Amino acid sequence: MKKMTKAHALVMTIAMVSATFVSPSDLHAHGNENHEAAGISLKPDASEKLSTQATSLPDNIANLGGPFSLVDHSGQSVTEKTYSGKHMLVFFGYTNCQIMCSLSLKRIADALDMLQQDSGDTLDKFHPLVITVDPKNDTPAKLQSSLGKFHSELTGLTGTHDQLRQVYKAYGQNPSVLEMEVNTSAVVSHSSYFYLMGPDGRLQTLFPPVLSANSMANLIRKYVL
Repeated sequence: MKKMTKAHALVMTIAMVSATFVSPSDLHAHGNENHEAAGISLKPDASEKLSTQATSLPDNIANLGGPFSLVDHSGQSVTEKTYSGKHMLVFFGYTNCQIMCSLSLKRIADALDMLQQDSGDTLDKFHPLVITVDPKNDTPAKLQSSLGKFHSELTGLTGTHDQLRQVYKAYGQNPSVLEMEVNTSAVVSHSSYFYLMGPDGRLQTLFPPVLSANSMANLIRKYVL
């Protein structure tokens, strides 16, 4: 397996993020996978529109999401009904990720800090979930420890191969292990949108992790409050 230094990884990340601003629909998480490859195909300006205003979702993403049966980072079995009546903010990632996941989770953690300052108890109305794309390494205990370093409100989810395959399909994800390493850790390719699901379990909007924490917080407020 080809090894990649942290410096090389940073260069690759900058290149990927730069490409995002040129064409938001091609936001890369790792390697060469983009959102179109994962079943999410947006016109060049669609991602920005979805991220800044309430609008009708394109047909190709309106039905993303669905039932799931997983295990949370406390070892408890959960389903979509566990969070019934609340919005879910769903992100796919993994604890050994040293590139986009860390950047994404730091931004959403900062956004959560902003939301905690709201007088309207915004955080009581939605639940941020991180579903692993690396179940081989991401045990519930490891998810709890890793995500807790970002924010106490983040909940990690994992499951069996079949359970995860079902939720990957529902959200248009197609994770795969790449032939490279960053600091001896395998790199897993996956799409890196945040999915904001309504209390009814239906997708309300999605947005890329390159948004600022303030933009993320404002977007969540728009749908949750």
